Amino acid sequence: MARLISSPDSTVVIASTPISGPNARGSGSTTASDGSEQTFSSIGDVVAFDFKFVARKGAAARRERGWFKALHSGVNATRFTFCDLDKMSLTDAGIQSPPSSNWSNGQPWANGLGWAASYPLVSVVAASSLDSGVVELSPDFWGHSLDIGDYVGFMPFHFGMYTITEVIVPGKYRIWPRLRRAITTDDFATLTPTIAMRPISAGAISQGRGLFMTNSQSISMVEVFDYDVRSHFTG
Repeated sequence: MARLISSPDSTVVIASTPISGPNARGSGSTTASDGSEQTFSSIGDVVAFDFKFVARKGAAARRERGWFKALHSGVNATRFTFCDLDKMSLTDAGIQSPPSSNWSNGQPWANGLGWAASYPLVSVVAASSLDSGVVELSPDFWGHSLDIGDYVGFMPFHFGMYTITEVIVPGKYRIWPRLRRAITTDDFATLTPTIAMRPISAGAISQGRGLFMTNSQSISMVEVFDYDVRSHFTG
């Protein structure tokens, strides 16, 4: 049975290029009884990206090459938390606290960093079925502040990354792709979606090692649907 593995904590994406998008399948037009033309289309796609990674050396480089090998050219899949470098600011997301602070004694953590504010979760206010293209979120924090182009995901235990393609009314959004798993009012929306992905092909991984560190590390990956992960991939 195929495995679902985690990417190394040290992995840092420096560039991501979408290599898929909504495609109209079976699109066309028909002539209505009044003589007008009515167009039709059905949308069905998978999310796919080409990722490039920061140069590494030492233990971080070993962990990364081990991750590449463990994917077995697409036989196995990986959990991938997508970090949108263009997502809204903490202030826009409804967080008014400073981005970083120390302990009450004025000292940071051992790594020199302080506490950092994180993006809050938002409640789902209406259930949406598998393959639904519309979701509804509560007005808390950023729930009514999304706009076209924003990425959103759901939790807990939901593999899928969705792009807002229309604001129907504040808090009610049309998304692409359609939901890979049904959501209920017990679920939450997140701005850091987790998606399951696998290499597109045997040649989808590029690895290079220079004199001082890795270079040209990249991988082209396509999503694995939530229900396929549960049926065919072990943890």
